[in-house]
Amino acid sequence: MPASHNGVGLSNGCGMINNTYRSDKGAGCVVIELEQKDFEELVLVALVTLPDQFRTALKNIDVVVEDFPPMDVLKRTGVANGYGLLGLYQGVPLRDRGPHYSGTLPDKISVFKVPLESSVDTVDELMPLVQHVVLHELGHYFGLSDEEMRESRGDLH
Repeated sequence: MPASHNGVGLSNGCGMINNTYRSDKGAGCVVIELEQKDFEELVLVALVTLPDQFRTALKNIDVVVEDFPPMDVLKRTGVANGYGLLGLYQGVPLRDRGPHYSGTLPDKISVFKVPLESSVDTVDELMPLVQHVVLHELGHYFGLSDEEMRESRGDLH
């Protein structure tokens, strides 16, 4: 169920998202702005609508919504500004976990609210993009590289 349109501010469009994982629109170009709870609902919908075999395989992972990526993340990933990164997986991929993997802090998927909002022109475009980003980051959780995701399913990247 999509988030409500209450609290959504609209302004003029700033361009289109390209076919890559990063936004093209540039800093300061927020077209829509959902309230935090509505955006979190979009992320939750993306998670609960995953196929059962993927959803039940999720172990020791937190999915969080942050406004922007922190500066250390931008430096580490080589992304020039906070609008250029839509999501990030941090942790030990499932296929790399050995038999002694236990007692560790949860892996983390960060979904970056403002860059995602800045990447679309309408609220209706936001849900598919949020689903795409969540699915992409879960691909990393399962141990897939960007290239493997592109090869197996062109719409994951």
